[in-house]
This record gives sequence, C-alpha cells and structure tokens, in this order.
Amino acid sequence: MLRPRLPVPADVSESRPLVVCKFGGSSVGTPDRFRTLVDVVAAAAREARVFVIVSALSQVTRQLSGALEAFTTHSTNHDVMVNDLVTTLRTRHREHAFAVLSREAQQAYAERLDDRLDHVRAVFERVDRDGFSPAARDALLATGEQLSVPIARWALSDAGLNAVRLDATQLVVTDDTFGEANVLHNATRDRLRQQYADTDAPTVPVMAGFIGTTQDGRTTTLGFEGSDYSAALVAQILNAQCLTRFTDVDGLYSDDPSTHADAERLSMLSMETAYAMTESGRLGMHPKTLRPLAEAGIPMQVRSIRDPEAPGTHILPEGVATDVLIPPVGA
Repeated sequence: MLRPRLPVPADVSESRPLVVCKFGGSSVGTPDRFRTLVDVVAAAAREARVFVIVSALSQVTRQLSGALEAFTTHSTNHDVMVNDLVTTLRTRHREHAFAVLSREAQQAYAERLDDRLDHVRAVFERVDRDGFSPAARDALLATGEQLSVPIARWALSDAGLNAVRLDATQLVVTDDTFGEANVLHNATRDRLRQQYADTDAPTVPVMAGFIGTTQDGRTTTLGFEGSDYSAALVAQILNAQCLTRFTDVDGLYSDDPSTHADAERLSMLSMETAYAMTESGRLGMHPKTLRPLAEAGIPMQVRSIRDPEAPGTHILPEGVATDVLIPPVGA
C-alpha cells in the first residue's frame, strides 16, 4: 500500500526537484485507477514538485476515431451515430466523475462535460457540411484528453492538493501536420515556462498529453501514444529531475507479453539502448518520447498503476542512479 496521505508541504520552491508524472489511458480507465492516481501524486508531492500529464480514458480516442470513420463512410443514420457517441461518452465520464469527485466538483465537471460534448456535435456538423479533413479529425480526437484532465484536476483538488488545469492547446505549439504534428520547440518552451512561472506555489499543474495547437489556434494531435512525448517535452523544458510513466503493466518488456510467452520484463535499460528500441517501435511508446530526455540527460521510469510500489523499469542516462527517481523505487 502507498503511505497514508499526509499534508503537502507549503514550501514547494525551485530548490525542490520536479517530477513529471504521466498517466496513460489504462491508468485512468476506471474510478479505482483515478483514486490510485491521486494517491501516487499526493505521495510524490511530499518529495517534490509534481507536473501531471493525463491521457484520455482507455479506448476513448479509438472510439472517437471509429465514430468519425463510420460517419464519413456511411450515408445514413448520422444523427443516430452522433447521439449514440455523445450518450456513451457522457455516461462513462459522468460515472467516473461521480465516483471520485466531491459533490461540488461533480457539478463543475458536469458543466465542462456538457461544453465538450457540444464541441463534439459541432465537429460532426462541420464534417457533414464541409467534408472530412485531418484538422477536423484532430479537433475531435483531442476531446478524450479534454474530458479526462478536469476529472484528474478536481480529484487532486478534493484531496487537498492545489491542482490547476493547464490547457495544452494554449501551450504546446505545433506545425499543421494534423495527426502527427511536429512540436515547435522554441514557441512551446517560451509559453510553457512562462505559464509554469505564473502558477502559484505549491501547485500541481495537470495538462493533457497528445494534443497541441498550430500558431493560428487550430487543435492538433501528436500521433499514437503522443502523451508520452508530451510528458517528455515538459520534463525537458522545465528541467525535471525525472519522468515517471504509469501504465497497466509492471514495466517494459523485451517483447509484447500478450503475444510472446517468453517476453521478459526489463528492470533497467541504458538511455542509449532504450532510445534505439523506442525509435524502432519496440517499447510501445511514441518514437519521439526519449529524444527530449536523452538530450537533457533526464531518467525515466515505467511503473504499474496496478501496483505503484513495484519497481517497474528504469531508463537511466549514463552516470545517473536510481536514487533520483520520484516516486522513489519501492516507496
């Protein structure tokens, strides 16, 4: 079990290390996982400043993508398709919110949920009127993160943390390669550093992964598993001490354990080895994930949301020891 929740120290100064904690879709896929997220972040906040990156609930992005494909390839029942999608999204996200949030936060989230689902309808109306476009697809796919981040933010606030939502569509600047957008590093760095400097300490920023914005304000996505890349960029730009990625498995494996019975968990990897494996698609992360970390010499650990105390896999640059990892190994 995690340590009992304690008050977060008021002194969250620049002298305290910064950790970026990234929670994938499987890590926020159920109310119980959300509760574990809160425990993990609260524990980490006793050791350091924490910046949280959150993905959409598991399977939501695929659901949005599938709905858009059906909408554009079937000529009938468009209204039924959209209504069914909106109803499904509303039901699942309300169930999560009602299970983990206080009554006051539930009411605030209900308003945010209604607003984002109106946006979903508007995107489908746009596609119906103007036809499919990669830009419309990105505007739709970003909805998953935009629905999950407020739940995480209010759940952390309910737990006594000073959590604030940061809007990735205002901070992560990209080109217009919709679906696989390239981050414009200088513009993103300037916006993110300024926004982070403007937050009041002690603060736990919560931001969506996977999404960004063009310089003229159109929403973009960074590609499959793009939340990992978002988290690595934040770690690099804000000079984090480490990046901790939570998922539903107990670390990285030599092969996909669901299809290879002889796959072995990798307890530790050098950054050089992990970088090469990620570039070739062998570690199940966005291929650009480790580039910012390798450039900045920032270690990464992959931990299980099912068992947050398990050591997972450590990816260490040369000369970096595990004692810099937060949450600490075995904590």
